[in-house]
Amino acid sequence: MSDIGSEEFEEDEGINLGEYEGERNENEERHGFGKATLPNGDTYEGHYANGKRHGNGTYRFKNGAKYVGEYVKGKKHGQGTFWYPDGSRYEGGWVEDRRNGHGIYTYPNGDMYDGDWYEHQRHGQGIYTYSSTGTKYTGSWVHGKRDGMGELIHSNHRFVGNFADDNLQGSGKYRFDIGCEQHGEFVLEEQIQEGETEEDESLTVLTAKWKCSSLTEIEPAKVG
Repeated sequence: MSDIGSEEFEEDEGINLGEYEGERNENEERHGFGKATLPNGDTYEGHYANGKRHGNGTYRFKNGAKYVGEYVKGKKHGQGTFWYPDGSRYEGGWVEDRRNGHGIYTYPNGDMYDGDWYEHQRHGQGIYTYSSTGTKYTGSWVHGKRDGMGELIHSNHRFVGNFADDNLQGSGKYRFDIGCEQHGEFVLEEQIQEGETEEDESLTVLTAKWKCSSLTEIEPAKVG
């Protein structure tokens, strides 16, 4: 669904703006604090400047979604929280109606991402927590995918290394709570995936395989 909201225009353009109750400027534009019910059924309660949503406000979509936060010239811009109809929620920075800057997104299944955003996507540094297992990924993101150096933290071990296009790839190490580290790298190997019928063509699938190069003990931390 779109989270932009319905546009509002000046009355002299001859467009039905719906109902409005609030302050206006000398040009009769919506200006100051007001409440509006838009033609599509959405509602807005908050501040305006020269006919545009501007400042803090609450926008309620007729499908149940809601945005509470800052607007600049009619667009979500600054800090704000958006509740989506599927139960997910985003709290953080916005730039011209898009998630940008630092923000926290809670997904319908309970997963959570806390980190940098760019143009609606996870991009930069961030932590993703998987609710079903408690596993966490902390590290670099590029256009919504794990990419670059990162750390995958499980209940009794962790992996530190390189990710590419959301997959483990390249050198890294596993660190186990029992007191050892396994060094190596993930290498892409080709695997042939046969078709379900004789007419289906076989597909070549790249799968990341872990190649261990060494195993070392973890020295206990010195006290004092």
